[in-house]
Amino acid sequence: MLTPQESSNCFPNFLVILSVPLLVFIAAIVAYFGYLPLKVEIHTIVMLGVIFFIFIFFIKHNANFAACTFRNSFYDIGDKLQEYLNQNMFTIGENKKSLSSIEDFLDEYTNSLRNDNFSTIAVTVFPMLGILGTFISIAISMPDFSVQNTSALDHEITILLSGVGTAFYASIYGIFLSLWWLFFEKRGLSKLENTLNYIKTLYSKYVWSKNELDSYKYGSRQIENQNLVNALKDIFTADSVKALNEDYLNNFKDIVEASSSSFAKITNDMSLASNTLSETLDKVQYSSEALYATQNLDSTIKEFTKATNSLDTTISSVDNKLSKNVESSFEKIDKEVADIIVKLADFAYLLDGNHEKILHDLEEYHREMLKQFKK
Repeated sequence: MLTPQESSNCFPNFLVILSVPLLVFIAAIVAYFGYLPLKVEIHTIVMLGVIFFIFIFFIKHNANFAACTFRNSFYDIGDKLQEYLNQNMFTIGENKKSLSSIEDFLDEYTNSLRNDNFSTIAVTVFPMLGILGTFISIAISMPDFSVQNTSALDHEITILLSGVGTAFYASIYGIFLSLWWLFFEKRGLSKLENTLNYIKTLYSKYVWSKNELDSYKYGSRQIENQNLVNALKDIFTADSVKALNEDYLNNFKDIVEASSSSFAKITNDMSLASNTLSETLDKVQYSSEALYATQNLDSTIKEFTKATNSLDTTISSVDNKLSKNVESSFEKIDKEVADIIVKLADFAYLLDGNHEKILHDLEEYHREMLKQFKK
């Protein structure tokens, strides 16, 4: 963590940036009052003053001054950065680090210390202001060429040349301020970058690196795939498939046995009825036994009717039992296959599009098995 730094006053940095431009402006004022061997007009002093005061406004956005302010905020930066990192903590194994970006936090913090737009345009603003001041000074010192005599014309030309000479001081001053600004801007950026790199190095152990996250993703994918393979092995083992097949065979065996028993009883009843009817018809052929045959025929017909009713009841019972057994078998099949689908669904979220296709194919396979089985 960052330790509190000894607070330093950034005003000396402000004065260093301001020093030489201020001395040049003072020299121009002194020259205007005749204390230096330079001819400076009042309009030139005014233009230099405007450029100088704009320069003062820009100083607080210079990187050199911002670097000093940043160093004085070390303790505050440490608290805010730690709070920022704690918002996105993520645990991998026994390690707990943040997924937040230190670079994003530091960029946002440095942007709050100065305006990058001002620092960017300053290099071009000062020369443009100098050129503007030069043209304004020339326009102000423009003489009157409507004079009639030669001596007056020479005097006006002299005034023009003098005004032009002093007007260029504004352009020179603007170009100088641009170079001066650029020097301290580059120097400040270097200091600021070193400080930011120090903080990034200090806090890098609290943040997951890209390589660590990639390794974790690769390892997680391997574990997910292995879990899927193990799940499929648990579901589709030879013992489970064998048990499932045996269960189905036992159900069908019960159905077949019940059906065979019912049909055997029906066959036996029909055979008895047929024998009785045959004996009765034989007896009808003998006249001496006509009455007995008639009575026996009537009794036989009644017995045959009972056998027919019994056959109908037996067939209905067998049909109901067969339907129930088949329906029970299909329900059991659906339940067991549904359990398989549920187990697969527990691992479906581990898969991408290809694994989802596998699950879809298993469902299609299940439907096809049911169709084949019903056929």
